[in-house]
Amino acid sequence: MPTVTSKSNPSQTYLKFFNLMQAIRQKDGLFALDPVDERVLNSFAVVWGAGQSLTASQASLIVADVAPRTVQRRVVSLIDKGLLREENDENDHRIKYFFATDKTTQYFAELSKCLEQAKRK
Repeated sequence: MPTVTSKSNPSQTYLKFFNLMQAIRQKDGLFALDPVDERVLNSFAVVWGAGQSLTASQASLIVADVAPRTVQRRVVSLIDKGLLREENDENDHRIKYFFATDKTTQYFAELSKCLEQAKRK
């Protein structure tokens, strides 16, 4: 039976990435996110990464397999954790937009570092 090296084994790369992410999650509670918080934040990042704005009404609908009310509760949690900020529309104060914060940028930068490190030998 041939031996698979970690260089050519994607599962080993993923496991390294996973372990590094776990360390980030436990790092001084800086990014204390549960899986649903992460899913919500990741879904929002896809929208922001496409250069689009995200309204509160859109936010509750874009997270697959998570109930809109749950997304709304998680938005409040992410705001409390400093990973999300909201602003009212300048012309219509009924419309709220969600934006990433510096802490959100730091979070994704840490995950990016984990991915780069996991891809190395």
